Amino acid sequence: MLGKEKEDFRLHNRFITSYKKNTIAVFYSFTLTFLLLTAMLVMLHTNHRTANIQYKTEFTPSDCYIEDLSKQQIEKLKEDETIEKLSVEQSGDLYKRNQQTAFLRKADQSSITMMAKIIKGRLPKKEGEVAAEKWILLNLGIEPVVNQNFTVKNDRTGKTEEFKLVGILSDMTSNKKYGVLNLYTSLDLQAEEGYLAYIRFQDQVDYNTRIKELESELGISKKQVKICPAREDMQELYHTDAKVICVILIICMVVFYGVYRIASITRSQQYGILRAVGMKKGQLQKMILLELYQIYWASVPVGVGLGLAISRFIMTISGDRDIEIYLYNEKVKFDIIVPVPQIMICVLITACLVGIVGYMTGRKMMKDSIIETISGNRTFGGDNRSLFQIRPYGSKMGTIFRMGCKYIFRDIKTSILIILTICLGMTLFTGLAYKAETSKMYRDDTKEMWYLNGQYAMTMQGFGSATQGISRTSAEEIKKISDITSVKTSAGMPIRVIDEENVARNDSYYDDFNRRLKEIYGYTNSGYDGKDKVYKSVLYGYNKEALEALKKYTISGSFNPDQMDENEIILSILQTDDTKANKNPGYYNEGTPLMEYKVGDRIQIKYRTDFDTDNYDYEAFADSHKKYAYKTYKIAAIVSFPYMRDFHFSEYPLLITSDQQIRNLVPDSCIQCIYADGTDDMSLKEQMSLEQKLIQICNKNRGISTRSLISEIEQNEMFYHKKMIYIYSIAVVAFLLVMINMINNIKYRMQTRTREVCMLRAIGMSVAMTKKMMLFENVILGTVGILLAFVFTQTVLRYLYRLSDMRAFGHPFHFNYIAFFMISFGTWFVCIILSLGILKSWKAKQIIEGIGKIE
Repeated sequence: MLGKEKEDFRLHNRFITSYKKNTIAVFYSFTLTFLLLTAMLVMLHTNHRTANIQYKTEFTPSDCYIEDLSKQQIEKLKEDETIEKLSVEQSGDLYKRNQQTAFLRKADQSSITMMAKIIKGRLPKKEGEVAAEKWILLNLGIEPVVNQNFTVKNDRTGKTEEFKLVGILSDMTSNKKYGVLNLYTSLDLQAEEGYLAYIRFQDQVDYNTRIKELESELGISKKQVKICPAREDMQELYHTDAKVICVILIICMVVFYGVYRIASITRSQQYGILRAVGMKKGQLQKMILLELYQIYWASVPVGVGLGLAISRFIMTISGDRDIEIYLYNEKVKFDIIVPVPQIMICVLITACLVGIVGYMTGRKMMKDSIIETISGNRTFGGDNRSLFQIRPYGSKMGTIFRMGCKYIFRDIKTSILIILTICLGMTLFTGLAYKAETSKMYRDDTKEMWYLNGQYAMTMQGFGSATQGISRTSAEEIKKISDITSVKTSAGMPIRVIDEENVARNDSYYDDFNRRLKEIYGYTNSGYDGKDKVYKSVLYGYNKEALEALKKYTISGSFNPDQMDENEIILSILQTDDTKANKNPGYYNEGTPLMEYKVGDRIQIKYRTDFDTDNYDYEAFADSHKKYAYKTYKIAAIVSFPYMRDFHFSEYPLLITSDQQIRNLVPDSCIQCIYADGTDDMSLKEQMSLEQKLIQICNKNRGISTRSLISEIEQNEMFYHKKMIYIYSIAVVAFLLVMINMINNIKYRMQTRTREVCMLRAIGMSVAMTKKMMLFENVILGTVGILLAFVFTQTVLRYLYRLSDMRAFGHPFHFNYIAFFMISFGTWFVCIILSLGILKSWKAKQIIEGIGKIE
C-alpha cells in the first residue's frame, strides 16, 4: 500500500515533464517574481545607501552636532560607549595669502577626516601644523608638497604666522561646491570652552532616547543639539520595503494565478480520470501541491540569483564604482546591499500564497463531479442572455459586439483578472514614468542648488563693489586658452532699487528678514536712504553665453541673448513654496514670488557714480551726501533662477542685463563669477593641468576661489543615470510579467470556448468575424482596465509625490496625463495585437476537430 501511495505521488513528476509548456510558464512566472522582488529590494537599499553617502559628503556623516561645549563635557562624550564616532572642532581665524582668504579650522583628527582622507603625509598633531586639500593650497599659492613651511597673515591681528604643511587631504565636496578655502590644524587643548562635537551613535542606539539622556547628563539645552540632515533613517526604509513587497506580490500573484489557471485547466481531464480510478481527495491535493512546490523551490534560487546578477549589472553600468568618496579617512566602497531578511520573508510569504492557490485549485477540482471534470463541461458565472441577446435580424457588427460582451460576463472571473492585470500594469508603468520625471527634476534642481554650471568655476565668496573680482584682462587670458571651449561670465554692480508701493510683496517675510539683519549687522536691506524709499540689489551683466543658458529658466516674457536693449532688464525673483514644505523662499519654478513684478513693468534704480559701495555708510543708508545716478528699465522677462552665482544672496529681486551694459556704466568693472568648460577629450592629467593654469591666472586677482567641478558634475549625473537605469530595468521586468499574464488569460478565454466558436465557424462565421469578436471583447476589457487604472494612479502618484523631494524643491503635485495617455494607447495596442492571434483550432481546417475536442 505504501508503495502504491509513493507511486501516486510520483505522478506529479509526470505532469511536470508531460506538460512542459505549462511547467515552463509557471516556472517562468515564479522566476520573474523573485527576480523583480530581489532586484527591487537590492536596488532600493543600494539607492538608499548611495543617496545617504552623497548627503554625508555634503552635511557630514554624523547623526547630530552639539554646540558650545566645555572641555569637561567633551571628556564625558569620549567615555560614552553609545557613541561610535566623536569629532571635535573649535572656532578659528581668517588668514590671507596670495590675495586669497582662507579659514583655519581647529579640529581633532576624526573631524578633519569626517569627509576626507589623508592622501599624502599625516594629520596635524600639534599647534603650527596644518593639512589641506590640493586645490586649496594651489589657490593660496602653496605647492602641495608635505613638510614645507609657509607663511600667512592673520586677518584679525594683522601678524604674519608660519605653519608647516604636514598632510594633503582628498577633495571635500562641501568645500569645492562653494569654493570655501579651509586649512586644518590641531585642537587648542588649553581652551576650556567653545567646543563643537559631531556625534555618530552605534547602530543599535535609539537616537531620540539617547539625545534626551545626553541633554540631562551634559546639562545642555535642546537648542545646542542640531540633527544632521544626512542621518540615515532606517525605519522609513523598512516601511518602504513593506509597501514595495506588497505591491510586487499583488502584481506577481495575479500573474501566477493567471498562468496556473491555464495549467490546471489543461490537465483537469487527467485529474478526473485519476479520481475515477480511485485516487482519494487527499492524495490528489497532495499531488497538486507537490508539483507546484517542486517548481516553486526550483525557481527561487534561479530568480534570486538573476535578481542579484541584474542588480550588480545595474550597479556597474550606473557608474557608482567609479565614484571616490572618503569618510573618516577611508574610501567608501560602493557595492550592492542585499537585504537578506527581507528577501527571505518574501520567499516565505510567496510560498504561503502559492500553497493557498494550490489548495484552492485542488478543492475546486474535487468540487466538480468526476464526469464534469473528465468531459470538460464547466459552468461560468451569471446568465447574461437577457442583457446580450443574439437577434436573428440584427446587424453583423451588432451581433459580433453582443457575442463579445456575452463572453465577458460569461467568464467573469477571467475578465476581472484581465482588468486587474491591465489596471496594475498601467498603474506601475505610470508610477515609473512619474518617478523618472521627478528624478530628472531632482537632478536639475540639485545642479541649480549647487551651481554645477561649468567644469571649472572661478568665484568670490562675496564682493562689495563693481571693481572687485577677476579683471577683464584675466578673463581674456582664460578665453584664449586653447583647451577652453566655453566661458560664461557675470559682472555685478551693487544698486538701490526705487521701492514702488504699488508692487505687492510678502511683507511678513521681508519684515522678519530685515529685523534679523538689523540685529546682526546693525542695518537693513530696505528703507529710506535720505532721498528715496529703496531696497538693495545687484545689477548683473552676463555675457552672451551666460544669457543663452539663462533662457531655460524664463517663466514669463522673453529676451534676445544676442542683443539686449540697454533699457531692458531681466528680473530674477525668489519664490515661496506653495506646497508649504519649506519655510524659506528659493529658486522654485512654481510658487508665489516674494515681489509681484510683471513683464512690461518699469523699474527704476540708482547707483553711486563713484561706485564706492564697499563700506558701512553705503550699507546703512548713511551716504545721502554722495552723488547717485538714476536709470529706468523695462522688465523684458522674469526668471526663476539666475544661473550665475549671486554672491550677495539677495532676498530682493536681482536685475540682469548684458555684460556690455555694465561695461558702459562701469568701464573698470570686474567679473565676480566665471564658469568655463574644457574640451571633451581631455585626459585626467590635462584636466588637472588646465585647472592649475586657471588658478595661476585668477590668483592675480583678490578673493577668487578657482576649482574644477568635473568630479562633482559627474557624480550628480551618475546618480541620475543610475536611477534611470533602475527605473527602466523594473519597467522591462514588469512589462514581461504583465504581458505573460495577459497572453495567458486571453489564451485561456479562447480555450474555454473552443467548441462553441468552432460550431459558429461551421455555420458560417469567418475568421475575420472571429477576430472582430475578440477585438471588441479585449478592447472593452482594456478600456475598463484603463478607467480603473486612472482612479488607482491618482492615489499612487500622490503617494510617490509625498515620498519624493519635490515638495522640498517647491514643485506642487501634477498628474502626468501625457504618460498616462501614452500608456493607455499602448494598452489598447497590445489588446488589439493579442486579439488578432486566434487559436489554430478556430481555423477552417480544424473546425471538426475543435467541435469534438475535450479540454
